[in-house]
Amino acid sequence: MAYIHRVPAVERALQILEWIAERPEGASPSDLMERLGLSRTGTFALLNTLKARGYLEQMGPRGRYRLGPRWWALAARAHPERTLRELFRAEARGFSESIALVRPAGDEGVVMEAVPGRHPLIGHWEVGERFPLSESAAGWVFLADREAGRRWEWIRRNGIARRRVGSLLEIAAPICPDGHRPYAALAVRLPAARASHALRESLRSAAARLSVRLGAPVYQPYAVEPPELPLRPLRPPEIAAFLEGPWVARLIGLRTDGRPYAVPVWYVWEQPALWIAAFPGSRWPDYVRAHPRITLLIDEPWPPLRRVRVEGEALPLPFPEGPEGLIARLTHRYRVDWPPPRYDLETFRILPERMEGRRGLMAS
Repeated sequence: MAYIHRVPAVERALQILEWIAERPEGASPSDLMERLGLSRTGTFALLNTLKARGYLEQMGPRGRYRLGPRWWALAARAHPERTLRELFRAEARGFSESIALVRPAGDEGVVMEAVPGRHPLIGHWEVGERFPLSESAAGWVFLADREAGRRWEWIRRNGIARRRVGSLLEIAAPICPDGHRPYAALAVRLPAARASHALRESLRSAAARLSVRLGAPVYQPYAVEPPELPLRPLRPPEIAAFLEGPWVARLIGLRTDGRPYAVPVWYVWEQPALWIAAFPGSRWPDYVRAHPRITLLIDEPWPPLRRVRVEGEALPLPFPEGPEGLIARLTHRYRVDWPPPRYDLETFRILPERMEGRRGLMAS
């Protein structure tokens, strides 16, 4: 017998999730009220509930709503392979070297997805390529979870594997949806002469972001306690390299009534200035115009725990490449894998008057 009793509030909540899921650019409350015929009070009650539970997130104060981290974590549990492939393709855009997504299959590794590098001379990955786990850096990522020995201890301690074959170098980092056990590996293959510390850090950070987006509460591969991280300043080149990453900054300043505020913002680092953008509905541009002296805090939530503090004056100025250029830069920078709408963005330029960085926690 068909069950005919339904809960209207649940149906409306599911309608909201389904409608927003079809619009990666997000939806405003007015969109939902108009398209779904919902009341204002009911719409905001449902949005606030879904937001509090993590199934939706809001793009800034009074901003549009899009699917939140709990939705993606749930989707990842139901369809981990498909979700991981989609997230990988977005992350791969941030690399100029050939990059691959590798999964274990018995004693072999299999390339699930691959994106070629953008240099004239590159390493190659082929989708469907199979290799013994013992003969690749990506395979070593999985072996380190069960083998004993100095090599495997080094990989567990550093959270990354490196293997050189002739003139080519492979570097791989574990993707851990539970935060600890390698489920997949993110790997690059390139001429050894082009390898750099910055590339290793970028790969490790990308693997951490993928893990978190798949539901990891923390990124701690192999459940190894991180070593003591001596507190030290970041040198100017290290600060510049760190600011190139797709971090979300916290904008801190004073409201028009003099009270403090802190809001998350996307930014573009275009030396010597940083550019921040306000999406429609954001309130903070009014605050910045009233009190242009601001602070930006940018940090990473996993070792080596780098963070940068920027102090300066935020001035409302057009981005040199125009609004479409800024949107293109933001979507590339933040690995957004969809064409956003033509937002009427308001942009601010920040010329740092003071900029300092730190890494680590414990003083040596």
